[in-house]
Amino acid sequence: MRAKLSPGCERRRSREKMTDATVTCNNCGLPYTLPEDEVVGNVPHVLHCGHIFCTVCLRTLESPRGFIACPECKMGTNVGEEGVDGLQVDSRIIGLIYTAKMNTKKREREGDKHRARRFRSPSASPPDQEQQSTEVSPDVLEVLDEALSKATENLNTLDSLYQTLVTGIQAQMIKEKSRITKEIEDCVEKAIGILYRRRGVLMSEIGSVEQLFSAGWDECQRVEDRRKELFTAIQKARHVRQVPSLGTYCHLDKILKTLQTPVDAESYDMSCLTLCSELKCILQMDCLTESVKNFLYVMDGNVKLVSKESPGPPPAERLCRRPVKGGGERSGERRGGRSSLRAPGSHRTARASLGLLKLPGAGSAPKQNSAFSPNIIIEEIIEESDSGAERDGMALEPKHIEIQNVQRRNRKTVQDRMPVPQPKALQEWVVLTHIINPTHFYVRHVSERKAGTALARKINKLCSGEESCFTAEDEINTGVLVLVRWKDDVWCRAVVCELFQNGCLESVTQCPAAEVARLRVFFQDYGFSKGFSFSGEGSLSGLNECLRKADVAAKAELHRWAPQAIKCSLKDIIPSDLVNGWSREACDEMRRVIGSSAVEMQVFGEDRDTLLVDLKKPSVDDTLLSLREHLVFMELARFYSPLAAPGGGKPLLFYPPVYPKLNTELPAVVSHVNTPSDFYIQLVDNMEFLLLNSKLQDCYGSPGSDSELQIYCPVQGQACVAIYDEKDWCRAQVTGFPGGRMVEVRYVDFGNRKTLSVNDLRQIKDEFFALPAMAVWCSLADVLSVGDTWSDESIQVFRKLTEQKLVIVVVTKLVPQSAALPVRLFEVSESFTELQASIGETLVRQGLACLSKQTQLKEPPPLEAAVWDPPLDEVTSSPAELTPHTDEPSELLLSLILPTCLKDLRVKVTHVTSPGHIYVQLLQFDAHLKRVHDLLKREFSKSDLQEVDWKVDMACAANVNGVWERGKVCTVSSSNVSEVLRCDFGNTVKLHTSNLRPLLPELVGSLLLECCLSDIRPAGGRSTWTATACDFISYYLTGATAVMTIKDPCARPAPVSLFCSNRSGQDVSIADFLISEGLALRERSVRVPPALKPASAECEESNPESGVTLLVQDECVPALEESVCEEGGVTNETPTLSYSCPPRPAPRTAPPPERVRTQAYLPPELPPCGHTLMSISAVSDDGVIYAMTPQSECEFERLMECLQQHIKTLPQQKRYNWKSVLGCAVMGSDMLWYRGQVLEVIRGHVKVRYVDQGIVENIPVCHVYPVVLCEDVPQLCVPCQINGVVPVGGAWQWDAVALMKDLLLGRSVSVQVIELPENLRGMVTVEIMLDGMALSRIMVHHQHATIDPPISSLEDYVVKPPAPDLDNWDLNTEGLEEPQTVLGVYTNPRLQDKGKHFRVTIKHIRTPNEVFLSLLDLAASEQEPLVEALQQVNRDIGSLTQLTDFPIEGPCLAEYSDGKYYRAKLLGFAELNPCVKILVRHVDFGSDDILPPCKLSCLPPALLRFPCEAVCVRLAGFKPPRVCVELERISYRPEWSMKSMLEMIDLLHGDLSAVVTAVEPQLTVVLYNMDGTLVHMPLVEKGLADNE
Repeated sequence: MRAKLSPGCERRRSREKMTDATVTCNNCGLPYTLPEDEVVGNVPHVLHCGHIFCTVCLRTLESPRGFIACPECKMGTNVGEEGVDGLQVDSRIIGLIYTAKMNTKKREREGDKHRARRFRSPSASPPDQEQQSTEVSPDVLEVLDEALSKATENLNTLDSLYQTLVTGIQAQMIKEKSRITKEIEDCVEKAIGILYRRRGVLMSEIGSVEQLFSAGWDECQRVEDRRKELFTAIQKARHVRQVPSLGTYCHLDKILKTLQTPVDAESYDMSCLTLCSELKCILQMDCLTESVKNFLYVMDGNVKLVSKESPGPPPAERLCRRPVKGGGERSGERRGGRSSLRAPGSHRTARASLGLLKLPGAGSAPKQNSAFSPNIIIEEIIEESDSGAERDGMALEPKHIEIQNVQRRNRKTVQDRMPVPQPKALQEWVVLTHIINPTHFYVRHVSERKAGTALARKINKLCSGEESCFTAEDEINTGVLVLVRWKDDVWCRAVVCELFQNGCLESVTQCPAAEVARLRVFFQDYGFSKGFSFSGEGSLSGLNECLRKADVAAKAELHRWAPQAIKCSLKDIIPSDLVNGWSREACDEMRRVIGSSAVEMQVFGEDRDTLLVDLKKPSVDDTLLSLREHLVFMELARFYSPLAAPGGGKPLLFYPPVYPKLNTELPAVVSHVNTPSDFYIQLVDNMEFLLLNSKLQDCYGSPGSDSELQIYCPVQGQACVAIYDEKDWCRAQVTGFPGGRMVEVRYVDFGNRKTLSVNDLRQIKDEFFALPAMAVWCSLADVLSVGDTWSDESIQVFRKLTEQKLVIVVVTKLVPQSAALPVRLFEVSESFTELQASIGETLVRQGLACLSKQTQLKEPPPLEAAVWDPPLDEVTSSPAELTPHTDEPSELLLSLILPTCLKDLRVKVTHVTSPGHIYVQLLQFDAHLKRVHDLLKREFSKSDLQEVDWKVDMACAANVNGVWERGKVCTVSSSNVSEVLRCDFGNTVKLHTSNLRPLLPELVGSLLLECCLSDIRPAGGRSTWTATACDFISYYLTGATAVMTIKDPCARPAPVSLFCSNRSGQDVSIADFLISEGLALRERSVRVPPALKPASAECEESNPESGVTLLVQDECVPALEESVCEEGGVTNETPTLSYSCPPRPAPRTAPPPERVRTQAYLPPELPPCGHTLMSISAVSDDGVIYAMTPQSECEFERLMECLQQHIKTLPQQKRYNWKSVLGCAVMGSDMLWYRGQVLEVIRGHVKVRYVDQGIVENIPVCHVYPVVLCEDVPQLCVPCQINGVVPVGGAWQWDAVALMKDLLLGRSVSVQVIELPENLRGMVTVEIMLDGMALSRIMVHHQHATIDPPISSLEDYVVKPPAPDLDNWDLNTEGLEEPQTVLGVYTNPRLQDKGKHFRVTIKHIRTPNEVFLSLLDLAASEQEPLVEALQQVNRDIGSLTQLTDFPIEGPCLAEYSDGKYYRAKLLGFAELNPCVKILVRHVDFGSDDILPPCKLSCLPPALLRFPCEAVCVRLAGFKPPRVCVELERISYRPEWSMKSMLEMIDLLHGDLSAVVTAVEPQLTVVLYNMDGTLVHMPLVEKGLADNE
């Protein structure tokens, strides 16, 4: 009978069961134990992922590199040098074990006292009591029942233990076998790696064999030289055979001698073919077998399980046996240090021994002298620096602490005794905690792990009491520190960043704890945010379940630990997609690469609260993998590089500020001051700006705007929103890039500039463009600085008077927006009722400024009414001729008519290309220009879009930035974007054709004058202006107002003199300014009186038809006054000179230049249409290609000999007039004479083209002779142009010409003549093939040209085979071997009928829509014999004959990269020089290869009967995209991008089925996935292909 247990016993048993379930490992089932006395405990350790396992399991899972993969979540943990014992110990489980142990001891003591009290021996008793003791008392019965119950419970426990042991032993045995098997495999792999490394060492020693055959290589070189000589002679003989006339230009006797000289095979040393070296490789099998037994075995204590011998264990192994107190043995896991020689992954058990815990010398432990003795390191279980009070009640016994100290000393002693190489010093190591994107993530220092553990215990301790709970009287504020439950029983500190109260939709900054609806907190130690919601009446209780408050004492105590989460950003990294920002793939790749392991962090700098770093992770080959470089390599990011100019369209800009009215008093605030001549004001009568500013703060100050509107790569001039005074957001514009990630911006609403980080910029939304810029750029009118610049005192006084103060502004003059607005500033009285003194006058009175001279000057009268006196040497004109030109207001002037007076015209420079091309508008015609624009606006503002076939030079009305202007179409592209010339401004803009309208003929015209600076020429002896000079004058003149004098009104561009005012108000000549800067030289000319001019030079130097006058030092030009008067209708009746200086002698004059006229050389002989071989001699700057045929090259050599014989000495130097000279003789830099053509005369040089080569050079005049040599010989080079393409911009750019020069110059290329010109001197349309690829395709691929749609058919790019040579060669074929018979061609497998599915696999992919597939449904009988036959062929490959006949599509055996031969077919010859190489295709795989003939063998006839396993098909259903933005293309198929190729490769993996849709002209199929979906649909969805 079992007695019923009391309620106390039941509760006690339940607690014991709960404790037992809690203190066992979830992985292996072993109980957790504390280290006690000499027994090593089984302690619970916490991995980085949060899962808990025992020491035994973790030692089993530890990898050789110190990583542990969690069995539950597979997350990796780096254990470091301390091993498993360095991991954090779970204090909660340790506390449970310790508490259970204490309770057990307490119950045992109480039980002993109870039994002693109940069964103590009775004292002497009376006899009557002895009589009563013979009867069974109720107490004894109760004790017996309780004992029986206890025994039954013990029996059940034993049964349970037995079942547990049986099950556990079987599981542990299986687990142990798996572990040992893995260790054996790891050891064998490591041994194999050692053997392979030894193999590499041995292979490096065979390099001496090459020296043995050095003489043989010399003989090979002799044979090669003789072969080249014979080959050259054969080629020359064939050319002479084709063109007999070439025999006069070569040495036939030498050629015949070379051809007829026999080859003496005996003269070549062939002994190298039998040379042998004395190198041998020896393998000592006996030593190797014995060594393997010694260093590779399995040990169990001192027993070798795989060895036949059983010698005694070495001393080092005896050290691992440690008897347990009591004589028994129990296995314990070895802890601490790991053996430096053990196999990877091995974790053998060690016996605990007190002898090892003694100091060195105190025991009898022998020294470890064996090479195989492990370095045993005993470490303590818990090694923390915290005091015992912070262990949450857990304390170690004094004896155990003493054992730990001994272990520390023992570890140091063993390490000193066994020196090991110290690891290399590393930088800071961190662990990644949270990722938002690669430029915003958080890390924690590995070195602060123990501090984090102490912090967690401290927080858990603070949250354990009731005093940390919130009450109804408590309030929560944003930014306050709170304690948040993260996981079960894990509390963390956090900061409240967002707070919502019940009934409120907007966030609040303060709220009672009982009314909190939801909040969001930021975890300071991890870097992530988390939201909590509370609803219902019990919201306070729900709040306390998740949050706890931190009082003043707790905050002070937690303040000792700084936030452990460090905000970081990868330095100089931006997303690859600047529009969408960081992709999810980039964050996932960052998590995958870093994971949870510790990585090295390299700090470059700091950007506000963010560290600029790079994370480096050790790779397999012990090198550090940079995360920045990895993301860039994966094309998920790119390095930061600011753009000085936008790559696409023009960026959106703010509307310019609204200028106040002229002479109107308006209140304003001076927002920023640089100097009194440079400051900004804001008008105060605009309330919209206050609303705009408030909306800016709401939009950009809210959380989340950082990642949504971040600017990663700013552009020069880009409109944006930038931080202002570290708190507010204001509109700004990017103005410069100082360096690094810093950007200079200008706040358009305030005027000041500031240098900020790129992280402080945000993208501006379109709604914030509606309001124009508020800051008006002004200068103080009527005053100037005392010195050259404003003094610091004057600037400070001006700032004190005006900055951030209310003033009254009066505009004195309206100026363009590119200049500062002159204004007068007046102080305002305190009552704001009357004006005080002018601020400018205040500065003048204090001596800090002076009045400007312009204040006393009046505006000059209109220039149209000014009448200038004629020059002194001219006759006074009649009054009718001097009547000024006046425009009637009613008459609209559509084209420019120059006024009568051409001096001192006020103009506005609208566009500058160079000093020779300047476009200006006459200010007197501004009213007419405005009327033209108004007329265009009325005509076209509401007009509808018309379908117009726009052509070049068509007049149009163009909508430029919302204004309708007159224009002329320059170019039209296929993308409906046209380049339009602004007729009234001179510059060109690119507009969509939707912004163009046909211009009415009566509105066609221009009010623009194209002019050039006179009396100057380019510096440096150049014929064109340098880019520096062009940029310099464009910077200073564009948009400026100038005074101009026209010197020749009929010439275009009209020569003029321009004067502009500098900062001091002085007029400066632009021509003199360029000369002073060294960018131009003065044009020197001698003015000769008309009476002294030679008659031969009167009409020669000034050509009225061309309007160009050539100014040379010894040549004469008409006087400026004469040309002006002639154009104005005034004539000179008396050609007298009027000089105020004394008379001078007549100047010395040189004899006139000799007039010579030469004809041009004969045009070249054009090659016939078709295929030919030509060599490229030159590529001109305008993209014309000059090529020579092989016959022309031979003719050129003969011509050069004739030219050198024709001119023996230098001709006598004379002054020639080169205007009528076309053909000439030129002495080149090699002092040889060439034939040339005069292109241009530039001072002392003549620009000529070598007519036989196409090269253009500037030659000194002394080396050019105006004579035609060998006039009967036509030009030998043919000018060519590329077929089917249009250069970008209508002309070849310099980078395109440079590319063509790199590809073509000096090369012999295959040319397909497409079309011959009508004019014999015109350009031949050709297609040039470079290594099988058309030059036109290369230029299109590099975006230097576009395909011309009318002639862009594929046939234009197919190089047709050369025409067969139909010459009748009388060849003697007697004695030649018969050609080998061709076996035939391969056959393709029979496919299913149309519409039927069949399973396939992809063998090779050429383009996304062209692949080689193999049928999976073929019978095994068709595939297995082919494999066996190929294996047999490769075994007997030496018996096959080498291939000697190479027919196209002929079958053969080709060697692959693995050294084996496979079936192939010949496609053609890939290379002929320096050695022959043949292009073949492996018919069973689809891949192509280029091989020498020595790697090709004849195909056995038996292999020809098998069909090809790889069938080339075209995939139907999709085609290349019409518009593709990807820059990286497939070289041989530029219409496909490389990204589409990679995507298609990923899609072709897996089970596929195909359906035949067409057989002719090419086999076409449609591919399906096993679920029935089309394979190519993802390509179409991603925009990488279009539906067909």
